[in-house]
Amino acid sequence: MKYICLDCGIEELIPEEVVRTFDIYDDGDIAEPPRFQCENCGGSMVPEDYTGVDGVHYTINDYR
Repeated sequence: MKYICLDCGIEELIPEEVVRTFDIYDDGDIAEPPRFQCENCGGSMVPEDYTGVDGVHYTINDYR
């Protein structure tokens, strides 16, 4: 699954099963997708396109 850094724009592929596991165990706000920290700049990485375990659909356009 493609994740994009909101700060530097770098793209990283994160296995879907990893994203889903983080989503299942996240007790936070369902309006926010699972996020990861960019290894390049430390910024926040969000999915390009993802439908969460709660049925919420997220796209990179939600954050640009």
